Amino acid sequence: MSFSIFRMYRHFFLISLALFKGFHSVLSLNEVDLKRSLLDPTVYDKTVRPRINTTHTVKVEVGFTNVFVVDVDEKGSSLSQACYLFVGWNDEFLTWNASQYEGIDDFIIDISSIWNPDVSLLGRMEIDQEVKFSRARVQSNGTVNTTFVGQLITHCNTDPSHFPFDYQLCNIRLDSQIYTKSEVDMEFTFAKMIPDYKSNPNWNTAYITRNSIDKQEINVCLQRKSLYLSALYMVPTTMHAVLILVSFLVPSEAGEKISFGMSLFLSFMVLLLQLNGDLPEVSTSIPALEIYVMLHLVSGVVSLVVSSFTAYIKQNSDQSEYRNDAKVKDVSSIVPNNKGKPNNKRRTNICERLRSEIFLNRLGFVSSFILILAANCVMLNAKVVSTDCGHLL
Repeated sequence: MSFSIFRMYRHFFLISLALFKGFHSVLSLNEVDLKRSLLDPTVYDKTVRPRINTTHTVKVEVGFTNVFVVDVDEKGSSLSQACYLFVGWNDEFLTWNASQYEGIDDFIIDISSIWNPDVSLLGRMEIDQEVKFSRARVQSNGTVNTTFVGQLITHCNTDPSHFPFDYQLCNIRLDSQIYTKSEVDMEFTFAKMIPDYKSNPNWNTAYITRNSIDKQEINVCLQRKSLYLSALYMVPTTMHAVLILVSFLVPSEAGEKISFGMSLFLSFMVLLLQLNGDLPEVSTSIPALEIYVMLHLVSGVVSLVVSSFTAYIKQNSDQSEYRNDAKVKDVSSIVPNNKGKPNNKRRTNICERLRSEIFLNRLGFVSSFILILAANCVMLNAKVVSTDCGHLL
């Protein structure tokens, strides 16, 4: 008798356990029921702004996090960067009591199933300015959050006036292509970067800030890494400058003086061909590095011209030395003119100086030295002045 009672209780326990599992499987579908009840087409329309009172504005908060700069195309005026774009808003039609659905406080849904703002970035270098999102997290209080993770290519107007010690300021602006500001108000709530992540080999992200006046715009300040360009152009150009000054020490009697100057000039032209591939093709301003190289090039031209003149004077002086002094002048035929004598004397001194090799060499040396000094001042000014993006705001 006791064994039969035990078997009866055992069957009762097994049946109760099976029923409990069955009810539990039904209760686990509460999230499905929740989505069905919220997104029922008779009560929810994803084309309508999520406001019970249609006069109220939907506030969309956007957060921007820069991971690293991929590339800065100065010829195409574009900035490519890997980033996170966090977007959040409140949907008044997607609210529920979590206690009625076994404490389900949020769920994930495809973004195309609910209303979502058309977050557009003005100046985006793509056909469609709108940023596409895939999935969103909906909370019981109606808060909807979604994230864009990927690469953004936006327009960036560069200023190469302090190249290669330049800072570039790129602007990213939010806007809606459909809704007005009274219907959907978008603004950046934060803008930051990940400093410990890998950086671009040619650019550093100096800082990222929100525009203090316009909350729909953020400013990305980039600093160029100048080590490569300085070693590639400034060091050889400085060596050329030393050789140009040394060329004035070569005597005019040496026939290699002009060929030495031509060799320096041609080597400078090779450097210019290399520089042409690295300089930004912008007509708004002249890069400091280009001015630096051109001033050195002009100093080389001065050296070559002076060498040619001194060689010409040397050759003429050897052929007709003191030709004018051999003529005998009639002293009595000279009419006294007190006013004309000083002028003739001054004019004669100037002509004699211009025909002097030593004077021309000194004049050429001083002119080339001033040009080289001016070129270095240009680069020093570019280095000192360009310290941040403040002058570009």
